[in-house]
Amino acid sequence: MINVYAYTYPGAVSELEDFILVKLGDSHRAVDTRMGEQGGAAEWQGKIKIGAWNNLQTVKRDHDLHKVLELRGLRYKDGGAGTEWFKVPAASIVEAHAYIDQLIEDFEGEKVRDSVVLRPLQQKALDQAMAVIRSGEADTSLIANLCPRFGKTIWALSLFNKISEEYGNRVMLLPSYWLSVHTSFVDTLNDWKDFNDIALIDPNDPDAALVAANALDNGQRIIIQISLHGDLAEWSKKHNWISEIDNDEFFMFADEGDFGTHTENQVAKVDFLLN
Repeated sequence: MINVYAYTYPGAVSELEDFILVKLGDSHRAVDTRMGEQGGAAEWQGKIKIGAWNNLQTVKRDHDLHKVLELRGLRYKDGGAGTEWFKVPAASIVEAHAYIDQLIEDFEGEKVRDSVVLRPLQQKALDQAMAVIRSGEADTSLIANLCPRFGKTIWALSLFNKISEEYGNRVMLLPSYWLSVHTSFVDTLNDWKDFNDIALIDPNDPDAALVAANALDNGQRIIIQISLHGDLAEWSKKHNWISEIDNDEFFMFADEGDFGTHTENQVAKVDFLLN
């Protein structure tokens, strides 16, 4: 198994129009250590890490990836020190990461992500929450008052994993007054291997019900972002398809419950979802 890394530097971001120059290499050691050894002073100055993909199973060396990029006509230079530099079609670092990420996924057959390792305090809180759930009735509610920088999002998703494992729940509802509260969930889902099987559903998508049903039929779990803002009658019509899902599938995580979610009007919407 090897680790693959990709980086660039400020000048390489804008050197070519419609492309970002990317150095793509491999290492059997920690990628940050290997990246720090790469290139001369010019490359090191302001080096920008694009991404790292660890413990690859199918890709044996970086040459496997280089060959594909070369066939696509993306090698920057032939011979010399520039042979690991490629012209990735991208307008930003995020797009460059997505391009390489897809290339590696094509080899590995799945997105390559590191596994979550919970900190001791996160694990303790997870164990305590599961103890409450195991000791309660079929419908169990609990309040978690978590300190700042605790890592709430990873903890909540890890709790979903544990509940799915023990009870089979496949649907996580994320009700909040504002959808912007869910930004960290969107990012975290894509960052860790533990959540690869989860599809994120946006109720604002007119095909949300179909997308959700297809995901569940394909063996995925789903997370549904739900804004509790708006008129109850109009809101209920929009979210009626969620209320038709079997309640036994639900794990509901009300993020920042003190920020509007607890009010009478918003509780009525949650009650509607749960019939």
